[in-house]
Amino acid sequence: MEGPLFFGRLLRILSGLVLLAWLVISPPSGFLLRGVLAFLGLSLVAGGIMAQPGCEICALPNLFLRRRMHCY
Repeated sequence: MEGPLFFGRLLRILSGLVLLAWLVISPPSGFLLRGVLAFLGLSLVAGGIMAQPGCEICALPNLFLRRRMHCY
């Protein structure tokens, strides 16, 4: 299985950064929603930098646990 294309990685990183910037500029109401969106933004950036295709929910745990688990 090949890694994601460069454009896909770049798009994931940029969308994660845009999401995090939006949370700083105009955060939504509700602590839980802010936490979920921050997690998703960080996961998009981490998954794009690490070139891991697939589920964004597994990107941060993969980074911290130093293994490659897949969410199915």
